[in-house]
Amino acid sequence: MKKYIVSIGVDISNNDVRTNPKVNELVNREVKERLSKLGIKACISNITGDDIVITSFVPENLIEENNRIIFEILNKYAEGFDDLNGISKDKDKAGEGLSYAIAESISEYGDAIIVSFDTYGGESFVDEMALFVREIGEKFGYDVGCSVSNEPVEIPGIGYTGSESDDPVVVITVNELKEISKISGLIYGGLLSFDKLYFVKNGEGVDILPPGVIYTMSAFLNGNIIDLYEGIKKRIKF
Repeated sequence: MKKYIVSIGVDISNNDVRTNPKVNELVNREVKERLSKLGIKACISNITGDDIVITSFVPENLIEENNRIIFEILNKYAEGFDDLNGISKDKDKAGEGLSYAIAESISEYGDAIIVSFDTYGGESFVDEMALFVREIGEKFGYDVGCSVSNEPVEIPGIGYTGSESDDPVVVITVNELKEISKISGLIYGGLLSFDKLYFVKNGEGVDILPPGVIYTMSAFLNGNIIDLYEGIKKRIKF
């Protein structure tokens, strides 16, 4: 049976700048506990400004259940509900909601790169950045999932999220561990061409000169998370 990497990005914070570490800890713990009982490896992979991304390595037949459980947990611990309330069973009523990206796993361990963006006044140009990352992955033959869409997106097991969702997520699945270094370096280098874009560590707030965009980049490796910021920093020496 095919397996997939599913990433769900959401703002459940009570402010527009950063997340609550205590809430993140509660969400991460329950996601791991409940989904592991189904044989799904899942956890928070990215914390970007006021957004978190939950990433799962999931068999095709459990995608709906995976998404439903995550949505339930998010509603349980959320401090802010704007993104959650943007979800609708009716496609035409969906508003700004979750960011949803899915890509087929080509590694038995579900190895993937997850790139997450958050904006403060950068809503008009952040999609271009995410689509650029998608293009890099596709150009080199990887399976890529990207949350950017010009119409509502159906999230199996949850409902529809609107096209105005503005904190995109990109998933790129890889076959071998050594490909992580190559593709992450290409993404970092390519994104340097964009003004008002800042590469930050997982967990940092939107501490920038607005308007602008921040992004984090993580490796999801058999359910383990590596923040690629430090590795790239050591290689590039910035």
